[in-house]
Amino acid sequence: MRVLYLTMNPNRESTTVPTEGWFRLLRGRGLEPILVSSRSGAFQAWAREQGIPSYEVPLPFPNRARPWTFLKSLARVVAIGRRHGVQLVHCNEHDIYPIGQYAARLLRVPVVVSVHFTLRDGFSRWAFRGNRAPDRAFFVSATSFAACAPDLAGVLPDSRCRVLYNGLDLSRYRPDPGLRAAFRSEHGLGDGLVAGAACALRPRKQLEHLFRCAAALPSLHVVLAGGPVKGDEDYAAALIAEGRQVLGGRLLHLGHLRELRPMYNALDLFLNTSQEESFGLSVLEAMACGSPVVGYPSVSVAEVVGGSGVIVRQDDERALVSAVSSVVSDPGLRSTMRQAARVRACEFDIGCIADQLWTEYQDLAPSTGVTSSTRAVNR
Repeated sequence: MRVLYLTMNPNRESTTVPTEGWFRLLRGRGLEPILVSSRSGAFQAWAREQGIPSYEVPLPFPNRARPWTFLKSLARVVAIGRRHGVQLVHCNEHDIYPIGQYAARLLRVPVVVSVHFTLRDGFSRWAFRGNRAPDRAFFVSATSFAACAPDLAGVLPDSRCRVLYNGLDLSRYRPDPGLRAAFRSEHGLGDGLVAGAACALRPRKQLEHLFRCAAALPSLHVVLAGGPVKGDEDYAAALIAEGRQVLGGRLLHLGHLRELRPMYNALDLFLNTSQEESFGLSVLEAMACGSPVVGYPSVSVAEVVGGSGVIVRQDDERALVSAVSSVVSDPGLRSTMRQAARVRACEFDIGCIADQLWTEYQDLAPSTGVTSSTRAVNR
């Protein structure tokens, strides 16, 4: 089955982590992916190494003031689709769905979209109404789907919506004492108590809460991985300055890391202070490496953590400090939580999730009964 994937993410992280897993697992079952990225990067480079046809094409929103920019990109996407005889278009993020659905209509094939962030402000009515509706919309958690429900109401029926969790290769993300020891030795952490987080340095991550929590617990060191996103550079610089002022030498900021497994293994707990997450992939990665999670529900993080960690009321910093203090002061509790985190993470095995996606593809692709002619009538 030839599937055209459109993505705005050039990196091998966040929204492309499950996509990479689908490619790895489903190509042996007949998937022939064709990748179009709005910007080339590590993910496209990896795909090319795997022999996957990959293209760099801008994927802009429609713009009545400058229609030719959109139409030029649309023409290129359609030409790529025709060249490869694609049977389905998968928009890896909802931001690039508008150009994806036009391409699918011109190619006369089904179109699906992965929704990684909360839909709001009438996006669904603008993008999904009437004959622009996707054949399937995949939401990365049940909580995220519920959060999107007000925006979807009266636009997209539930029969076209599915929960398709983000997943991990659990043979890669796993507890590794060797990685733990090497990371701690490299950064001079010894046997001390270490909490950490991995995320972009942006306001909604509320890392100030993490710093203040750690400041109240003098025995706790903090390791932070992540860098600024475009437009938030000044905020990120001020944030790290604040963290160093509050924690001094107890804060280790590593910047952007492509390989996070050593850090996850080195942690005694992962601290989640985010305001909102549609899934919480870094939380799951840490859990898979055996790191317990303490933090806020953050819309969907509580769903991912399940009963394996400690979730306190959103933005209740006093409760956060109390929960972290209880965990770091009890080695037995940390050991139990470490095991429970790994067990819970195993419920998000990418193999099971890829099976679910493959079933959806089989239901929609022309080879299973959706012909070009009926597709044209239905749309």
